[in-house]
Amino acid sequence: MSFEAYLGFNGRTGTVYLTGELDAGTAPVFRSLVEQAAQRPLERLVLDLTGLASMSSAGVRCLAFAQQQLPPSAAIIVVGARPEVVEVIRLAGFDRAVTIAERTI
Repeated sequence: MSFEAYLGFNGRTGTVYLTGELDAGTAPVFRSLVEQAAQRPLERLVLDLTGLASMSSAGVRCLAFAQQQLPPSAAIIVVGARPEVVEVIRLAGFDRAVTIAERTI
């Protein structure tokens, strides 16, 4: 499955859309989008994972990177993640650092 990622903005909300597999080979693309998003004064960063088939530990490290790049007041919201992706996030303990929602906000 091919990996695609893009970034959009709506006011003070940035949204990263990911499809495919987030692993060590594709994580740099996600990191680059997070860096771009962090250049703006965001109140929240939405990670739309509706099309994401899987996430490896490299993807979890990207979540940690996103948290470090954004101001402490900015929320990170994961939406549309498959149960197996949510489980990876939970096993890493990041479910306490991000908000996990079933649907887009």
